[in-house]
Amino acid sequence: MKTHELVFSEIKKLLHNCFPNNIEEHENGMYLSIADSGIWISADDRELTVGNGLVHQHYDPDYDDLAKAVELFFNLLTCRKKRTDYFKGEFAYKHKVELELPDGTYENLGTAMTWLFPFWKRTDKKVTYEDGLINTDNIKPDLLNIKKLCTTNAKPNRLT
Repeated sequence: MKTHELVFSEIKKLLHNCFPNNIEEHENGMYLSIADSGIWISADDRELTVGNGLVHQHYDPDYDDLAKAVELFFNLLTCRKKRTDYFKGEFAYKHKVELELPDGTYENLGTAMTWLFPFWKRTDKKVTYEDGLINTDNIKPDLLNIKKLCTTNAKPNRLT
């Protein structure tokens, strides 16, 4: 089993323990989402992907630090999220997701948008906040154990 698959497997166990009735599994159990939250994680034969709605980030274990993927996923579970939706008329054409970190700063998770929108209409934006799904203290030991998997099975970065 590859490192990212092992990490995914441990996260899957944790999610089933924390949210036993709210986990939705797709694609042979290699794509998990938490019902009605927009938070999801997936693994394939090459990489681990972490996302919230359409906004997501890919982590290839050969080139990326999987501990950052684990940190991002746990921040999605525990931190408050700021979502900014941009509208042209009634059409939402852009979505920006930011995480409010414990120190009060925001980390931009990403922006997703479409190019086909009524550009001639006035732009409006709507900001919504979502609280974290679980308290950090409840899963901190699990977070540390999963991060250890990332470092013990880490491969040297080919780019350096």
